[in-house]
Amino acid sequence: MKNNFKEIIKEICTEDNIKYKFLSKDWVIMLEKDGKTRFISGYKFDLNSHGIGLIADDKYALYEVLKSKNIPVIEHKIVYNKMNNLDYAIGCNTYEYVKEYFEKNNNNIVIKPNDGTCGKNVFNVTDVNEIDIVLDKIFLKNYSISMCPFYKIKHEYRAIMLDGENKLLYTKYLPIVTGDGNKTIRQLLLDFNYDYFIDKLEDSKYDKVLPKNKTFEYNWKFNLSQGSIAKKLNDKVLQDRLIKIAKQVCKEINLKFGSIDIIETTNNELLVLEVNSGVMLENYIRLNPNEYIYAKDIYRNAIKNLFKD
Repeated sequence: MKNNFKEIIKEICTEDNIKYKFLSKDWVIMLEKDGKTRFISGYKFDLNSHGIGLIADDKYALYEVLKSKNIPVIEHKIVYNKMNNLDYAIGCNTYEYVKEYFEKNNNNIVIKPNDGTCGKNVFNVTDVNEIDIVLDKIFLKNYSISMCPFYKIKHEYRAIMLDGENKLLYTKYLPIVTGDGNKTIRQLLLDFNYDYFIDKLEDSKYDKVLPKNKTFEYNWKFNLSQGSIAKKLNDKVLQDRLIKIAKQVCKEINLKFGSIDIIETTNNELLVLEVNSGVMLENYIRLNPNEYIYAKDIYRNAIKNLFKD
């Protein structure tokens, strides 16, 4: 079994008689069949329009678009660097602007790169004195920042969509463990997600035995690349609700192939968190090796669609 994206694509191309070539330091895969040439760039297949790809990768732009289409979505506001004095940035480029939003949202917000991925440089800010520190850190490598209220999330779901149809729907589970009075925090986290935690628990705090029924939260973010795990969702009623929202997103923004993340709040609201125009299944396969063929077929069908016209 292979869970490396490039190896999976190579395997599919070999099986389906498609010529392939890796270009641009393997960032671009050029596919050729029946006199047609198609491309995969990163995890992005040549199926979505360039404009939709840019919108999906821009948290604030996506929020504005989905809100205008009456699709339930978490709120995002954009922040520009204080050195940016162009017309579009005025009013959204000051510490006071962020502080006002912070106070409006009960002194509890999330600040992150506007085009970030994998939960990198995402901060939950609950202290007004942290705002400047966080902004400066993110602006070192990013042009714009997105901020949103801190939502109390019960679950996060991901729907993989191809041509308006759901191909995979799974639940993300936070790396939170409950004590049994015998096992250490390290042992519990290794039981939860061995492959991820095998080289991340050197700190002596993980030697502590977690009392029975006490919980330990390793991370508050649902990213599979940061310790969370994924399992297929089997609740039919909830499936239908989630897929209805995902299909609405695909229809309204003309998304041909992508993943849609939806949160379920503690108030039982379902809200779109983000849309990804690239589809990464490596972590899902790693966590669910028995789903390899199924996940591979999602990529196979996406490649088939590349050569349809």
